Amino acid sequence: MPAMKKILTLAVLTAALAACKKDQYYLYNDIARLQFGPPIAQLYYNLADMADTLKPYTFYYEPDAVGQDTVNFDIYAIGGTSGEDRPYELEQVMMEGEENAVAGVHYKAFSDVSLKNTYVIKAGEVHAYAPVIVLRDASLKNKTVKLQLRVKANGQFQPGEIRKLWRKMELTDRLSQPAAWNNSATQYYWGKYSRVKHSFMVEQTGEKWDQEFFNEINADYALISFWRLKLRTLLTDYNNAHPGEPLTDESGETVVFP
Repeated sequence: MPAMKKILTLAVLTAALAACKKDQYYLYNDIARLQFGPPIAQLYYNLADMADTLKPYTFYYEPDAVGQDTVNFDIYAIGGTSGEDRPYELEQVMMEGEENAVAGVHYKAFSDVSLKNTYVIKAGEVHAYAPVIVLRDASLKNKTVKLQLRVKANGQFQPGEIRKLWRKMELTDRLSQPAAWNNSATQYYWGKYSRVKHSFMVEQTGEKWDQEFFNEINADYALISFWRLKLRTLLTDYNNAHPGEPLTDESGETVVFP
């Protein structure tokens, strides 16, 4: 009898788990839903599931005549394609304790009339690029602002998975820490980030040391090794040329490359 009871209990738990999974499936496949995702090339790579959640952007490298630019995020429709274009909506989420970007000042509002036909999932498609039009306001010369955007329900789409409904940006017009200069890069390659160190790297090598450049060298460990040695040599030369006055960053710490 106890054995039979265990079997029945296991059967009930199995059925409940199956029902739970089924309910979870229908939760995101019952109607058209929208959510952010990784670049298409990484769509089926589990480790990249939450890639590009934060994108730093700086106007620093752009000519003075450039007053705006576009930053794209990958966005996906869940629940199949449609025979018609389907507009979607985004909204800003204010972050407590942060310097939030201001619509019309630091970026074009998602409801701006000039963007009326921009936020659309095309007929027969399930993927699109959600553009954020960033604006070069003079205030960005002295600060960094943050923008969190989120999927907003409308007549075409309901929100998808909660953890995939948002993306963030950091916007400035001065040197900013590229996303690739992460904890691992800090520990093993370039050391602690500072704007002084970043500026030194740019000025001494003639390279931008932006996200694109980091992506290029990160694909080849030999390049990483070359630049690490090059930067250590350049820093040694600088410090030797300034005896008693080694390069220090904006916090007063001596700049070092590990």
